[in-house]
Amino acid sequence: MQLKDTRKPGILICPLDWGLGHAARCIPIIHHLSEAGARVMIGAGGAGLELLRTEFPGLEFIRMPGYNVTYSRSFPLGIKLMLQLPRILFNIVREHRSIGHLVRKHNIGIVISDNRYGLWTKHAYSVFITHQVNIIPPPFLKFAESLLSRCVLFLLKRYQEVWIPDSAENYNLSGMLSHGTDLPPNTKFTGPLSRFGHTAPPAEPIQSYDILAVISGPEPQRSIFEETLLRLLPDANCKCLIVRGIPGSTEILEISTSIHITGHLPAAVFGAILKKNPLVISRSGYSTIMDLAFTGNKAVLVATPGQTEQEYLARRMDDLNLFACWDGKDDSFNSALKKARRYSGIIPGSIPSACSETCRELLETTRIP
Repeated sequence: MQLKDTRKPGILICPLDWGLGHAARCIPIIHHLSEAGARVMIGAGGAGLELLRTEFPGLEFIRMPGYNVTYSRSFPLGIKLMLQLPRILFNIVREHRSIGHLVRKHNIGIVISDNRYGLWTKHAYSVFITHQVNIIPPPFLKFAESLLSRCVLFLLKRYQEVWIPDSAENYNLSGMLSHGTDLPPNTKFTGPLSRFGHTAPPAEPIQSYDILAVISGPEPQRSIFEETLLRLLPDANCKCLIVRGIPGSTEILEISTSIHITGHLPAAVFGAILKKNPLVISRSGYSTIMDLAFTGNKAVLVATPGQTEQEYLARRMDDLNLFACWDGKDDSFNSALKKARRYSGIIPGSIPSACSETCRELLETTRIP
């Protein structure tokens, strides 16, 4: 006889495995739901899984296959993604077929998907997190923009709620990515989501740095970015820490008198370093921008080549005189640093978060826990 699962219904949180940003911005949601007494589980793979294991060692984890998107050193990203589209669609269909089984097996009442389009199911209350209701296609696919928008909206309507981690007001972070168009009727704005909102000061002393360089994203572009910074930062004549974006080792190593390097930093240590006000150099991923809006650091943003969303966000932040946009070329590096120091950054709290309220409403709506 099969025993009935007597555990209370759980909440499964599943970030996309496209860089670490999707996993990182789920951290405050996991904190709020756990603090409310919910049984939280995490479904992830790759580096995102390792990041969340480090932050939440006591939670239940389900290893889920990722989309495994790869970039190229020389091939245009838009074309590279087009060639991988059949595999991406296959993964979306596969995860949709598997989610019902996972919900029944693990007694899941709510599924929260961060940009994994296939995780809606009639067997659980389904929530989708995205800052891109409007996906910007590469120039050679501009003709298909309307079709792409309709496909995205079709999928978003499969979910009971769509959470946009931004403000609904004119002063917002995502711009045209989630504003200026009709949104699904099930949309809620949660305000920015930052991993640093729940961090306590670490016990050990924290060093100060003039520049904190944060590397992220799929290979080989992650390595290309790292190689560029290792070449340029020694000439910056200041103390620099490079975070390689590889979960695992958190030891900070000294590779020269001015350059320190580490694979990954726990959120508490990361946040403590940022509080000492270094200039940040990073990809212009949306999760990074949300973290900068929380911490108030000045920054140089460089988009992953060909990634239209990051290119748009970097240009937008520069146009607003908030963060400097750098094209990634050696000869413009110093001018980007100077411009970033002139810019204001984002005043912490100027775009308030409603994450705790949104999580509370979710639990009240579903009566979980």
